Amino acid sequence: MSSAVLQRQAALAGAALLAALLVLVLVLGRPSPAPTAVGSPPPVSAASWEEADIWIAPAKVVGVCEGKQGPDVRGIVHPVLPCGVKLVVSANGRTMRAEVVADGPVATGRDFALTKALARDLRVSSGDRIRWRFAG
Repeated sequence: MSSAVLQRQAALAGAALLAALLVLVLVLGRPSPAPTAVGSPPPVSAASWEEADIWIAPAKVVGVCEGKQGPDVRGIVHPVLPCGVKLVVSANGRTMRAEVVADGPVATGRDFALTKALARDLRVSSGDRIRWRFAG
């Protein structure tokens, strides 16, 4: 092989090495996104309220979380959110924190259900509309 061919191959190898190093610097220097838990609710601003049509859950609810059943339990039955998710609910000038105490189906045309104790505290009944958001 001639010296010109060897010089050209060395130059190409050097360029390839520099390109590989540049890619590594760009990829490794970039911060990785924070991991999110599977099934966790999406991030929501503390001021972002949603509206929901509710119904009052019966005394015995299918899918109840462990130890979260009884006449004095103040909570929410939600078809998607897992047990323990904290929400803030508001109606009739009252705002309260509550958590999902059961997961499962709710009445047709309703977004989720409230336990009787929570509904009593908010002064709402089945078919009423409330505001809610994820607790911050």
